[in-house]
Amino acid sequence: MSPIRPTKITIDPIAINQDVSEHGNTISGLSTATNTPWNEDQRFFPSGPSTAVNTPAAGEDKPFLFPSSAPLSRMTTRVSEQSEREKEEKEEKEDELASGQQTPAVEPENLVGALDSYPLPEKTRLSKSKQIILGAVMMSTTFVASATNSSTLLVIPSIAKDLGVTELQAQWVSSAYALANGCGLLLAGRIADLYGKKWLFLIGMGLFVVFSIISGVIRDYIGICVVRAIAGLAISISLPAAFGIIGVTFTEEPGRTMAFSALALGYPVGGGPGMIFAGVVAGASTRAWQYVFFILAGLALIPIVAGTFVIPHDPPKMVTATTNRRVDWLGAFLITAALSLFSFAITQSGLVENGWGQPYIGVCLGISVVLFVVWGFWEKWVVKNTTIPPLVNMSIFSRHEWKVTSILSLSFCGYLAIAGWLYLTTIWYQNLKGDSPIMNAVHVIPAPIVGMVACIIVPLLAPRMRAAYLLIIGGMCTALAQVLFAVAPVDSIYWGCEFMSNIVTPFGADFTVGIGSVLISNLVLEDEQALAGALFQTALQIASTVGVCIASLVQTNITAQSGSLHTGLKDAFWLMAGFSWLSAIIAAATLWKVGLAKDIGKLVNGQMNEKR
Repeated sequence: MSPIRPTKITIDPIAINQDVSEHGNTISGLSTATNTPWNEDQRFFPSGPSTAVNTPAAGEDKPFLFPSSAPLSRMTTRVSEQSEREKEEKEEKEDELASGQQTPAVEPENLVGALDSYPLPEKTRLSKSKQIILGAVMMSTTFVASATNSSTLLVIPSIAKDLGVTELQAQWVSSAYALANGCGLLLAGRIADLYGKKWLFLIGMGLFVVFSIISGVIRDYIGICVVRAIAGLAISISLPAAFGIIGVTFTEEPGRTMAFSALALGYPVGGGPGMIFAGVVAGASTRAWQYVFFILAGLALIPIVAGTFVIPHDPPKMVTATTNRRVDWLGAFLITAALSLFSFAITQSGLVENGWGQPYIGVCLGISVVLFVVWGFWEKWVVKNTTIPPLVNMSIFSRHEWKVTSILSLSFCGYLAIAGWLYLTTIWYQNLKGDSPIMNAVHVIPAPIVGMVACIIVPLLAPRMRAAYLLIIGGMCTALAQVLFAVAPVDSIYWGCEFMSNIVTPFGADFTVGIGSVLISNLVLEDEQALAGALFQTALQIASTVGVCIASLVQTNITAQSGSLHTGLKDAFWLMAGFSWLSAIIAAATLWKVGLAKDIGKLVNGQMNEKR
């Protein structure tokens, strides 16, 4: 018998398919001489005794025939059954994934590829009615914050009389709230981006309700200052979260601009009525100031109840090996301490005799400046040398040709002038004209009323006018408001310069907040929305503190040198006008090419593509 050698295999697939379709798993026409079990070698050679049929003679070139159809039938059956099982398992997994019952396990080495193909959860799309309600809820947050500021200022004389302290000491009831509000914004913004904006918003407003109620009950001066500081910290938790909720939820125009305008609308809507309301309540009796805090707590319940149902849940973040939710606590401590000492020094300088002549005020201010510098270097070191995400990535200030920095700078200058205007008009009416606090509120009430109109105008003009134009107009309006008081004579009537100043000044504040919010939100990533809001609101808060300080410092010194209160007020108003003009100049120099506020993202993307 000649040795078996490989031969050419010729199989007609069409014939085999026809036979399989006719006879199932039995392939007809093949030899059944042996029933030897199928093994791996039988793919090419028969095992067992050779037959004449499947053993070609030497030199022959016959087609190779399988020794038996039974082994091939069994293999075909197993392959077919295995394919069916795999198909069924694949369909079951797809059904489970579609129904959300199972999340596919991802091996660490396949993590990157899996992330590229993993379907991210879609954002919740709100109906028009829910968008309107959500905008109103966010507006109520700034409404409560603004009403708290203005109403607390009006009840300071009543608090001082009831608690037996001086009015300068009672100023800390209001100042403690504002100081804590400005210091907690950055940390709250970072935590909101990491752990969820909705629940942080609700927690902050809930704490505000609790400590506002305590503020109306407590009868100790030190105690009420501490409680008001905690209430300010609570509202600082909610404000960045509200900004982030708008930035993430309203992704299309014109809804995005309208939502940010609604957020800004809360300030004038809450400020003016808050002053009048507090003046009426506080005038009822010596202890009526307590009811102001009770009513503020009740107002804060509205966004809590409505927000629970209307604010969409934060989309689930994919937790991967690269997810890092740690907080830069040292950076948080440094910036909080710096802001606290800075705000304390600025505030206290206007509340004590000999102001800046007190040594501890200068020391606190100097330490705060050092802490600001240390914080900046620390954040850079964290990025380069650790895996901890920085509290604020310093690159956010230099991105996109420093546009974020320019927006913060022009907003700072604009709001500094506005805060100075509010302080100086108070001195104008109460000290120069001899008006009572309630008459002071009546004289400035046109400003918040026009402010509401300005906030409504913002979403109408934003899609039609370049952002730089609107910011320049806002800066010029604020400057005009300062100049009108600076040139007004002592015996001027209200309907002359004073009334016109109240009419034009709100456009600076509302255009800055409305347009600035849209711009800065479009310049940062989605997971930086609350942080961007915290930076923006911190800039406004510091500007308010510094504006009052500079205005009071200039007015006091010029008055002391000239012996004329009117001269001191006039020079201070001119200085505030200078800051307003500076705001307009920054807008013209840095944002002229932006176009519409909503298009700044397109401009940025185009610049990035050009660099690539």
